[in-house]
Amino acid sequence: MQETHKHVVIIGAGIAGLSAASYLARNGYSVDVYEAHTVPGGLCTAWKRKGYTLDYCIHWLMGTKKEGGFDRIWDELGALVNEDGSPTGIVNFDEFMRVQLSDGETFKLYGKIDRLRDEMLRLAPEDAKMIARLCRDMRTLSRLPFPGVIKEEWSLWRYLGFALANLGKIRIMLGYMNKRIGDFTAKWKSPRMREFFTAIVPQDWSTLAFIFGLALQENQSAGYPLGGSLRFARNIERRALALGARIQYGKRVNSILVEQRSAVGIRLESGEIVRADHVVSAADGHATLFEMLDGKYLTPVQKKAYAGWPLFPSSVFIGLGIGRDLTHLPRNCTLRLAQPFALPDGTEVTHIGVTVYHYDPDMAPAGKTAVTVIINTWKGEFWKDFVRDNPAEYAAWKTAIGQEVVKTLDTTFGNIQDAVEVIDVSSPHTVMRYTGNWQGSYEGFAPTPQAMKTRLPMQIKGLDHLYLIGQWSSAGGGLPPAGKGGRDVAIAICRRDKKRFSGKMG
Repeated sequence: MQETHKHVVIIGAGIAGLSAASYLARNGYSVDVYEAHTVPGGLCTAWKRKGYTLDYCIHWLMGTKKEGGFDRIWDELGALVNEDGSPTGIVNFDEFMRVQLSDGETFKLYGKIDRLRDEMLRLAPEDAKMIARLCRDMRTLSRLPFPGVIKEEWSLWRYLGFALANLGKIRIMLGYMNKRIGDFTAKWKSPRMREFFTAIVPQDWSTLAFIFGLALQENQSAGYPLGGSLRFARNIERRALALGARIQYGKRVNSILVEQRSAVGIRLESGEIVRADHVVSAADGHATLFEMLDGKYLTPVQKKAYAGWPLFPSSVFIGLGIGRDLTHLPRNCTLRLAQPFALPDGTEVTHIGVTVYHYDPDMAPAGKTAVTVIINTWKGEFWKDFVRDNPAEYAAWKTAIGQEVVKTLDTTFGNIQDAVEVIDVSSPHTVMRYTGNWQGSYEGFAPTPQAMKTRLPMQIKGLDHLYLIGQWSSAGGGLPPAGKGGRDVAIAICRRDKKRFSGKMG
């Protein structure tokens, strides 16, 4: 470890903040992380209810395959090493998801491309050409490596050589990235396929948002880490602490101190001032720019993004503890409701996403099963006023939605209602209360073609020593950009201080 005696303050102990702390500490910096919540992980979180673990985040994780490229970051962070030193178990799914269709059919979305091809041909033989092309392209994308995580170690010529060697794969990836899923959906002859794509992906998103995640299932490079989200976050936290980073929980940051166009520290909600050589905000992007910096330092692209880019939705999340073994049920499915209903914010609910955690023994006591249900809404701002102005109505609605979901699952799966031991409901208000995420969005800016082609700055021109990372720093969000963002900001700070960066432990 290189000692520098320079001090870095990090705002937020989500995955990006923990990653930055880990990489900066191993490169000799004195690191303090300030987190408003009482646990690490940010939106990568879970909570306990009567012995059940209700997981809000991870369903699959890019980088779980050795030598796949992105696994290097998780290895460096210790993300997949448990407290007892054992490796985190990885589950790869044969069946990725099921989607109920209006004609009574069920589309099984398989991880292996050959099986997926056969299932699509069964449901949509009229689209044989589209199916063949899609499967061919996904197979090609599944073989695309990820050199970006080690680019600081490559010469320009080596990087150019990689790009030329993979030009065909990159061209396919860019083609899907630049295409709206709505335009892709419209090309299918089969009404079943059009219904499927409409049910699972917002139609203004990039087609790559669907294609890429599924392609990674082919070579088992995006499995599920046993223990889920909070264990994943705790693993990263433990390594950062072992390297010397300090993390203070229950410490909300009110503002970033700026002197002579340079960030020099932070002011906590308590009034305490903490000075630093560098400030890294891994907190909510809107709060950082419009509250901690009073909206004074936005770049043109940031102004455009926050004024008009679509966001990931927020969610109504229902966690259930069911005192029964449900291994006979599909692990993940999108259910089509026979009778749609409306949320208090006016969102019409026609589908719900259900995850049955029978594949992770850490989620429930033996012989029992944790189940989570996600309902998306893009009207996060409504919920602050709703909770403030109608607290009794809000509490009654939470009880009612929990019961409605249980009734739906009982009708669909059978033998559920009498075994329910836990019903726990989180709303967009809950997300904003615990994480501060703008409008309750769970991954920041949505992966539209425009957003994915636009680079948001890690640094603001004319404001030195401040760095922005996390969910709001790249369209599409997710854990990989968060982990990589922490590594990238450590590289940038080392470069600024004329230090040689190392991702190694010491």
